[in-house]
Amino acid sequence: MISRLEFAAPALSGRVELAIAAEGPVRYAFELRGAAAGAGVVVVRDDDVPRPRGRLLEVRADGLWTEMIEETPGEHWSFGLEAFGLRVDDPSDDVGERLAVGYDLEWETPDHVHGEILLARATVPVDARGTFTRVD
Repeated sequence: MISRLEFAAPALSGRVELAIAAEGPVRYAFELRGAAAGAGVVVVRDDDVPRPRGRLLEVRADGLWTEMIEETPGEHWSFGLEAFGLRVDDPSDDVGERLAVGYDLEWETPDHVHGEILLARATVPVDARGTFTRVD
């Protein structure tokens, strides 16, 4: 199963992806870019997250906690993150400026994403258009 949130506003765009295969580790990725996020690209990614033990879309690893909650079926999802990420020039880079990253986001049909993103000590408000998809 792959769950993906993508959003964009004039000064900010982002993508959250949680991939849970039938077996093996879970893959998580978050990318944020745009003037509101500062220079470069902020990334949080882990390709070897332990499988969820409790709620279906909540995962934890060293330096990573994230969850996706279906508040109203097909209409409203909540997303949370507390992690360490990197500010890099290219999203594929493995070396960059380490920073605390978090978010508290909501997606509501048909295409509204709102909430806030925390980057180190800065709070970035989010009011954007976006899509949420799940592929089982």
